[in-house]
Amino acid sequence: MNHFAFLAAALLATTTLAQARDIDAQIAGFIGAAGFAPADVTALETGLGNLWRNDGGMSPGSTVGPIEKAMLIADTAIPSTRTRTAIAYGEIIQEEDGIALPYSFIEVRHYNLGQVIRAEAVAAYGAENTDEPAAFGLGEHRAWRFVFRPAAGNAAVLIDASSRVIPDAKAKGQDCDSRPCLDPHASLDDQAEWQEIHGKLPTWPPLYPTRSGEISAPAYAISRLAVFGYWANAEAGYYQWTGGEHPEAARGYAPYRFIAIDRDLGQEPAIDTVWRETQLNDDALSAIAFRRQDIAGEVRLMRASESRQPPPAQNHE
Repeated sequence: MNHFAFLAAALLATTTLAQARDIDAQIAGFIGAAGFAPADVTALETGLGNLWRNDGGMSPGSTVGPIEKAMLIADTAIPSTRTRTAIAYGEIIQEEDGIALPYSFIEVRHYNLGQVIRAEAVAAYGAENTDEPAAFGLGEHRAWRFVFRPAAGNAAVLIDASSRVIPDAKAKGQDCDSRPCLDPHASLDDQAEWQEIHGKLPTWPPLYPTRSGEISAPAYAISRLAVFGYWANAEAGYYQWTGGEHPEAARGYAPYRFIAIDRDLGQEPAIDTVWRETQLNDDALSAIAFRRQDIAGEVRLMRASESRQPPPAQNHE
């Protein structure tokens, strides 16, 4: 090896080591945020493994995306199905052996509104005419943080995780997509000027439990919107997470993808899911949103967009 080749190799090795240390530091900072306690990654992966349906592939669950996996973990952690969920997704692209690998940084805030709804029922009809707490759904409010990356043919392998309980007093003051997190009457109708889309999405064999009673399970609702917005592909009859285009404006693990889910907060079974993508690589649009509303099994699809504001006019006088 000549002198210049040696220097190039040494520089490459130093750069790779520095990048590895940087991503490790980013992961540690995200997972170790104030109040979050480390989670047992092996136990979480085992729990996910128990949910996979064998689709005939070599590795069940390998095509499922990181957001669905994060939602599955949060959803199975409490028994309540009267829930509101706020998901924030950021991504860092890391060069490893000449391959650009996406590291997914996901925060899931999962709120149990069952007892809020029961308290309203008690106020309206009296405790003697209201079911026990378990009938409305038990479980704490909890925030989760996850980091996933693709590896060995798996679209999303869990690298690290942490969580913290959100006390009621704190949850009451928190915001979920410009709505009070614990207000079951704050709907997603006013989040955008929705335009209904007529048509059908492709179907695929179930990869995990897809139903929550009469309606879609939250993770499955996310997967349907992923296909709707081309962050996943199912044209060949099989589901595959792809992740979509990485925003040029993204910085570090700051979130640019936001998902809101309301489930069973009204009189009839329903799940309402909105996926909002910001920082688009688009000259005309700054954000797009897709909505899937499932009311007792009847599904509606909607879309909305936000235009970029033109720069202020220059005054040359």
